[in-house]
Amino acid sequence: MSALHRFFVGSEAVAAGRARLGGDQARQIADVLRLSVGDHVVLVRDGQEMEVRLDAIGPSSVQGVVVERRAARSEPRIRLTLALPLLRGDRSEEVIEAVTQLGVSRIVPFTSERSVVRELSPAKRARWERIARESAETARRGMVPDIGPLVTWNELFDVLELPVVVAWEGEKERPLRKAIPLNSLVASVVIGPEGGLSEDEIAVATEQEAHVVSLGPRNLRSETAAVAAVAQILAILET
Repeated sequence: MSALHRFFVGSEAVAAGRARLGGDQARQIADVLRLSVGDHVVLVRDGQEMEVRLDAIGPSSVQGVVVERRAARSEPRIRLTLALPLLRGDRSEEVIEAVTQLGVSRIVPFTSERSVVRELSPAKRARWERIARESAETARRGMVPDIGPLVTWNELFDVLELPVVVAWEGEKERPLRKAIPLNSLVASVVIGPEGGLSEDEIAVATEQEAHVVSLGPRNLRSETAAVAAVAQILAILET
């Protein structure tokens, strides 16, 4: 049996054991997926999955009955935040797609001294949110990562949960695995922009109790470093 199609929904989508979808989700079910009455889908909200048997399908409204509720089994036990610099072109979007599938819980965009891109328009932010939602559906996750408001370097550490690690090419001795306690249930990781982080910015980070770490002997582009750091942390804390 093939995997059921999954949709992230808001609290208004399910009430009294019944589900109702409209808009793009209804059109996708009716016109793209061409599901039929009696087919099942999974609706996901806040780490919970609801299996729904469809009993009414139209291009503007789809309805069904909830036949099973269960906790999503694919969420990592750690709540991981990625502080992501604004990157040129589509690079930030590529990172969001990848780290969402890996298991990040929150993404905080920021600018710093050497940032090339310094603005996050409402349209681009909305696109990021759509990419995160679609990637979470692809990965069969139980939640969509939250994308926070754009902050500056000096504001960043006020919105990150401890422990915080900052990946910096200037650090040669301390590997990331030495900076994250194995029993951590929350953590944050910061990646520098294309131009790197300055020594003054690293000083600010250490004053804010962040741990400056190395991702290895090779110099990585920002988008590669972001995916590598997230993968390393989740591998360390989920094994």
